[in-house]
Amino acid sequence: MQATEKLINIATQEIGYLEKKSNSQLDSKTANAGSNNYTKYARDLYPSLQGQAWCDMFVDWCFVQTFGCVKAQQLIGGGFSAYTPTSAQYYKNQGRYHKKNPQPGDQVFFKNSIRICHTGIVEKVSATKVYTIEGNTSAGSAVIPNGGAVCRKEYLLTAPGIDGYGRPDWSLVESPKYHVGWCLDANGWWYADTPDTYLKSCWQVINGHRYYFNRDGYAVKDWQEIGGKWYYFEPRAGHPLECALYVSDADGVQDIGVF
Repeated sequence: MQATEKLINIATQEIGYLEKKSNSQLDSKTANAGSNNYTKYARDLYPSLQGQAWCDMFVDWCFVQTFGCVKAQQLIGGGFSAYTPTSAQYYKNQGRYHKKNPQPGDQVFFKNSIRICHTGIVEKVSATKVYTIEGNTSAGSAVIPNGGAVCRKEYLLTAPGIDGYGRPDWSLVESPKYHVGWCLDANGWWYADTPDTYLKSCWQVINGHRYYFNRDGYAVKDWQEIGGKWYYFEPRAGHPLECALYVSDADGVQDIGVF
């Protein structure tokens, strides 16, 4: 599952949550419903702001639940804020704020006649509409920045109430795809056994020759102590069997072994 899908899945699970009239039963979606802005999102992330408008708290909470606190902050521009203009500014400071062409996983920002005033998460996009999941809103076609629930919403892409979209840096959390086989970087040779994984902390026979990959995933060279025993691996850069294990024959002569 891609990072955007994980985020949207977390947000989707919250649809139907109602804010509470007091600091009680915060984990229930519908119990103790009221209009006093008490939520589990404030409790978990902004306890000092419990009772305040919580649309931005909801978005930040979804990111933290999905990626953890540190990665969440990095994704949304470097910090947390329950004040929507500040959250938008984080993206702007990173050059990641867009006025058009939203994508799933973007943080959408809405405006009134004065300032950015509301936010949510883009769930999907069609040729003419953007579909969102928002906290502290209500159902309906209008932008509702203080409605009291987590709702799924939709707007025309040209809706005047949309100010723009903050785009998280998904490269921070997306797993890279590797070229299967031998790979060389500045630190040495490593071997991707699948598009998603590489060998590390293990012995491996490749093309009939034996190699050892350290805990960082690099094939070792020269003399190495492994499991209390000493082994020798081809150390010469550019050698056809660079990093391959040498073995000794009955006379003690070392040569590249075939396994």
